[in-house]
Order: sequence, then C-alpha cells, then structure tokens
Amino acid sequence: MLRRIAIFARPDLRESIMLAKQVYEKLVRLGAEVYYDLSVADKAGGPGIDLRFEDVEGVVVIGGDGTLLRLLQLLGEKSPVLHLIRLGHRAFLFPEEPSTAIEKLRDFVSENYWVEEHKRLRIETNSYMGFALNEAVITALGSKIVYLDVNVEDERLYEDLAGDGVIVATPLGSTAYSYSAGGPVVHPSLDAVIVTPLNPINRGTGPTVLPGDTALEVVIKYTLRPVKLIIDGAKEQLLTRGARVKASLQGPPVRFARYTKGGMLRLPWRRKCSS
Repeated sequence: MLRRIAIFARPDLRESIMLAKQVYEKLVRLGAEVYYDLSVADKAGGPGIDLRFEDVEGVVVIGGDGTLLRLLQLLGEKSPVLHLIRLGHRAFLFPEEPSTAIEKLRDFVSENYWVEEHKRLRIETNSYMGFALNEAVITALGSKIVYLDVNVEDERLYEDLAGDGVIVATPLGSTAYSYSAGGPVVHPSLDAVIVTPLNPINRGTGPTVLPGDTALEVVIKYTLRPVKLIIDGAKEQLLTRGARVKASLQGPPVRFARYTKGGMLRLPWRRKCSS
C-alpha cells in the first residue's frame, strides 16, 4: 500500500483546485497520508510539502503534459509513482478523464497497477545538471543562426551544423517537438536517443537515431548572441560560444501507474485532447 502521497495540480484553475480537494478527501478515506504541493496547498486549504525536498511514494498529478513536466523539474532525481488525472487541452500522456481516474485512486493506493517506465535524458553543462522526459532543445535567439558541432563519443555526428539549433529527444519525446521539426516517431519501449536539427541551412541534413547508451555532446561553435538551452519547455539556461552540453539517456526513470495494458505508442496524428 502507498502510505505517503502528494497532490500536484494546476494552481491557476478553479476546476483543478476543486479536483485536488476531491482527490485529497478520497485518499484520506483510503488510509493514505496525503499532502498538497506547496503551490496549491493554500488554495486547497490543506497540509503542504515542498516536493523538491520531501520524499513521497506517489503523486497524483492533475492537469496536462505541461503540469507533468513542471512536476518532474521539482522532483529532480526522485521517481515516485505518478497517477495522472487529465485536465487540459494538451494531455497526451493522460489517458483518462477525471471521473475515471478518480475511481481508480483505490487501485493506486493499493498498488493494483502496472508501472509504465521511461528513462529521462541527463543533461549537463558546466553550470547545470538536470533531466528531460521529452527533449533538450539548443536554439538560437532572434533571427540569428547558430553553428554547432554534435559529437557522439569519438565521432563527429554533425560538423558546423548551421541553423536554428538542435533537439535531443527521448523515444517518448519523439512525438513532441522533435516530430514537429521533422524527426521520426520512435516506439517508447526502445532504448534510443533522437537528434533532430532545427531548420538547418543545409536541407540535406536529417535527423539521427542513436543507441540509448550513447554519450552525446553538443558544442556551441559560433553564435553572435547567447543560445538558449530549454529542458522540456520548463527550464531554460543561456549558453555562449564554446559552451558544451552533454546528453545521455542515463537520467532517473519516470514511473506512471497504468491500469490497462498496452497503449504505449501514442501517435501524434491520433492525439486525443480533453475539451
């Protein structure tokens, strides 16, 4: 049985706060020790904890993909089991409506589920280390282009890659920004890293799929302005000429509680979004 559970929800939506209260009451009735994340605790009127520093066994996530990605930035290296309740227009990873997901809270507390697990990218610069579930994007600012070298261990994958930048994605993230930029869809069960150039000047330059144990390095070779590193659309850092970004599929896993088998391949042209 899961004993210590947190609730993470969109703090800016009244419907989200109301759902969080409903979830809290049901989890307490089921015998769990329940807390709200600090971002919603005051609005929900219940006990709060800081998920950056406190450990829990499970987290109920209320929102959409953006809410999930913000939570993962708070969790860092921690990997509690996540129960997802869909509430939003972009909820690609949230398969069920609120009513169904709330009904399954009993199964969540009693651990009557199977775990869908996905590795995250480990991203490192000289001043930052973090993790990405979908992708890390290195992109030029404004109308300027950036020149990059992309190295795979001792081999040069792209040399003087000129354009808007590059996307390094996980298989799960292959259906997100990377796909929009022309990258391939890779089944999320595969151990792989996808590298997709962003609007390269040389139109003959294409994406590459690499083994999951690849050690990848992106070097900012030339730029007139700082370059932005964006992690899952939720974390940003500015980079300058000569900076190096290391990426590998060695980050801690994300663990989703699932109640039916199958359905891991979520195709972008068959997305279902809530109203």
